[in-house]
Amino acid sequence: MDQGHARCAPDCIQNREDSVDIQHEVRTLTSGPAHHFFGYYSVCPWNQSQTHLVCLESPFQDHLPEPHEAGAIGLVDAQTGQFERVTETRAWNLQQGAWLYWNPLAADSEIIHNDREGSELVSVIYNLHTGQRRILPRPINALSQDGAYALCLTYGRLQRMRKVVGYAGAVDPNPNHPHPANDGVFLMDMRTGDVRLVVSIQQVYDILAPHHPVVRDNHMWFNHVAFNPSATRFYFLARCWKDGQMQTGAFTANRDGSDLRQVTPFGTRASHLDWRSDTEFAATFDVRGRGREHVLVNDNDGTFRFVAEGRLNFDGHMTFSPDRSWMVTDQNVAESLEKWLLLVRLADEEMTVLHQFPMHELRWLSGDLRCDLHPRWNRTGDTICVDALAADGTRQLHTIHLDLS
Repeated sequence: MDQGHARCAPDCIQNREDSVDIQHEVRTLTSGPAHHFFGYYSVCPWNQSQTHLVCLESPFQDHLPEPHEAGAIGLVDAQTGQFERVTETRAWNLQQGAWLYWNPLAADSEIIHNDREGSELVSVIYNLHTGQRRILPRPINALSQDGAYALCLTYGRLQRMRKVVGYAGAVDPNPNHPHPANDGVFLMDMRTGDVRLVVSIQQVYDILAPHHPVVRDNHMWFNHVAFNPSATRFYFLARCWKDGQMQTGAFTANRDGSDLRQVTPFGTRASHLDWRSDTEFAATFDVRGRGREHVLVNDNDGTFRFVAEGRLNFDGHMTFSPDRSWMVTDQNVAESLEKWLLLVRLADEEMTVLHQFPMHELRWLSGDLRCDLHPRWNRTGDTICVDALAADGTRQLHTIHLDLS
């Protein structure tokens, strides 16, 4: 999601002699004049029976939402593309949406999303059949695969430090503190609503400050959290600004915050991550001083290797298929104002460009209003959903059906 600067396609992908040939069909699923999009990557928008996708509908995409501007939440028929509004939210943005999830405990009848109750930010478990809303005390940023736990960040601090992933009107409880001890990653029990701080910004500051003077004089925040498949550990990014550039390092910890580890060097521009297993994740960061590359990192010992031998030398939103045998990612291509969707077969690390989505204007390619593809898989691993522009310039859901036989 941090593809703020468009990059050129590497020669190895422009010259696709070594690519794997995958039969696929690309379809623009939803239609205008309203905009339809899901939000972030690596979260499944399909219900359990795969008859519908959940998404947001907005009348605009030319500015970041204000607190009074609600986004409609609805279901898209997987066959017809018809959108049916079911509720709304006033806690959303163009990049991550409202953190929509199908509730793993009822993945055909309940969705989870962030919202506001008065002036407070919350998360909601919404029953599609009854309209009943169960309110939880904090907005979520990640949900465990079994639906038992959520990871939560402070949206007031996100709004102050990086508004593109914040919610307008959210207030930072520590606006004058560069590394507060009472803020960081919170763990919320989705059954009881109990919330506790498990890793504080102060803890990470204490690790970084002796070796990285940049954090001593700048405000820090956390971003991009996610559980591993069994929810025994999670990762997050620790960040601060310096001279208009984000300084970032990735960390992992046990679910209760213990065994905190730094897993990418601070200052190497870690950007996006996705768990491949309980002990391995992919990340984009600058390992060799040549720009971000897609890297597989072992959480136990910190060893790593480059995906596709370093040919994916750009930032992207990587997402693993349900069986973990494929990885999809996306790339900005500045010259043609396009976003490319790429597929990697992990057994031999051959890859192909599935589709090149026109972005029409630079503001949709990069910047706060950009329309990143943010790929995510369906539950059976044969279809990918992305957010991209349609021919009329509206932001819509697109699906790519794959023949992986």
